[in-house]
Amino acid sequence: MEQGANNNIIAECKRKKKDKEPAVFYADHMEYKGESYKYGEMDTVSVYASAMRYGILLENFSGFIKMTFRDGRKLKWKINGNAFLGFGKNKLKRDYFANMYEACMLTFFKARAAEYLETIRNGGTVTIANVTVGANEISGKSGLKKATVPMPDVGGSEISSCFVRILAQDQTHTVVNPIASKFDNAVVLIPIVNALIGGNQ
Repeated sequence: MEQGANNNIIAECKRKKKDKEPAVFYADHMEYKGESYKYGEMDTVSVYASAMRYGILLENFSGFIKMTFRDGRKLKWKINGNAFLGFGKNKLKRDYFANMYEACMLTFFKARAAEYLETIRNGGTVTIANVTVGANEISGKSGLKKATVPMPDVGGSEISSCFVRILAQDQTHTVVNPIASKFDNAVVLIPIVNALIGGNQ
């Protein structure tokens, strides 16, 4: 397996308590199941998570992060868990998924966003899942109509219930229709939008 210039581990993401093959994140790449994946080589990502409750008896959580890379490789990190009458690994699996998502957001997704941001800051626009983003405005559908929103009217972006939401300045509503996180690179809109409005991403 490849070792980056900085061999310090920045995150280790497991799918179970005694995971012999966790996803290990380094400064410039992640290693998983004997493969090395550089952050800047990710092409597309889709994310899905579902938490279901069946009465008071059963809870279920399942989620995945799927990525494709420019060399043709594909990676799917999948996790699920159940709890019966409150006993089980449902919450633990949700925590494992959240850790993986956060690690990917700081590495793979951030690197992909940087490429889009370079295009935008050079005067271009990028279109992701039917949302077009430029330096000065965001365009997409609002209801059934097309909407174009000046960037000063945008208050940030977040993921909630498997949808990426681009929020108005007052944080009370979305400026374009929410985008399902399973669409290619939809989650990458989060660091793009937050960077453009001066966020912390």
